[in-house]
Amino acid sequence: MSKVLQVVNSSILLFFLQIDWMNKFICDMWPFLDKAICKIIRGVAKPICDQYVGKYGIESIEFGNLTLGALPPTLQGIKVYEMREKELVIEPVIRWASIANVTVDVKVHSFKLSAQLLDLHVMLTPRVTLKPLVPSFPCFASLCVSLMEKPHVDFGLKLLGGDVMAIPGLYRFIQEQISKQIAIMYHWPKVIEVPILDGAR
Repeated sequence: MSKVLQVVNSSILLFFLQIDWMNKFICDMWPFLDKAICKIIRGVAKPICDQYVGKYGIESIEFGNLTLGALPPTLQGIKVYEMREKELVIEPVIRWASIANVTVDVKVHSFKLSAQLLDLHVMLTPRVTLKPLVPSFPCFASLCVSLMEKPHVDFGLKLLGGDVMAIPGLYRFIQEQISKQIAIMYHWPKVIEVPILDGAR
């Protein structure tokens, strides 16, 4: 019976992994994902920002605008590995030409500084493991994500309305540092596990 169930799960998963279907699904879900991701970003960033409040004359650090924009990421391809007994390993190629608008307001000695990140472009190839496979939708209980190589990250950055990236050498330095830090945190074999279904193990 478990073998039959595995075959059914395999068929369902492979259907969902079709590029066109996945991109349409992401596009339809993006308004909700944008809000959810931005909420997570605020929650993760707050304790990090709070560490600097009270130091170096910093009185507050807060988000002004925070939106990832109306354009969702798109899948350019998916490499599906041989399915094991209770898991499926895939490597999607993800490109994202976002019109994100993220503004951070920093108050220093009663003087307000605003930094704006915009026009975010990302290309990455994560390894995603869907496990364990289960009989209920969406057919897997959690997904584990790690990066197989450094991501390509490109964006615009303005400080007090001026283009910071126009400073010679700074653009490449910031780009390399961001890619390096992301790789340190999430490069294989380091894994981020995202639970999807509770009590399915």
